[in-house]
Amino acid sequence: MTIDYIGQNKIAAKWLLEYPEKRQDYLDRSGEFVVLSAVRVSGLPGGTSIGNPTQSKGLSLATLEEIRLWIMAIEDAESTLSEKKLEFLGIRRQAEKIKYEGDLERGRPPWVPYVQVHYADWHQRRYGAFFEPGRRTLLSWWDEIINVTVRIAILRGCITK
Repeated sequence: MTIDYIGQNKIAAKWLLEYPEKRQDYLDRSGEFVVLSAVRVSGLPGGTSIGNPTQSKGLSLATLEEIRLWIMAIEDAESTLSEKKLEFLGIRRQAEKIKYEGDLERGRPPWVPYVQVHYADWHQRRYGAFFEPGRRTLLSWWDEIINVTVRIAILRGCITK
């Protein structure tokens, strides 16, 4: 059996970056099930949707459970991070939302310059000292956060070995 480390890292990176949106989506969707469970069942078919309503609801609940496990894994991973790495992760998430044009040809991930500048600004305001992390430092921090997240996700059952 071969372990797909690259695939695991990509999944974890995607969840790390999309965590705020996924968490909000989870809260919104879980609220729908509270309303659904409060509805009195008459035994008559309802709605115009095709398919088995019970099956559809079950699949939605299974998806919600997967999202819940990932949210808990991300929160566990974040709880292991220092203040500086949490700030890095927040800025990294902001950078992901920006569309980059032509930056891929420069030989480095397009988020690196954005994070360098914004992290240095935050560090200056927070600690009163200028510190702009280098490209290798940022990539190392990102790899470290991903590795911790993957290990926690495996323990939580989000990722199979």
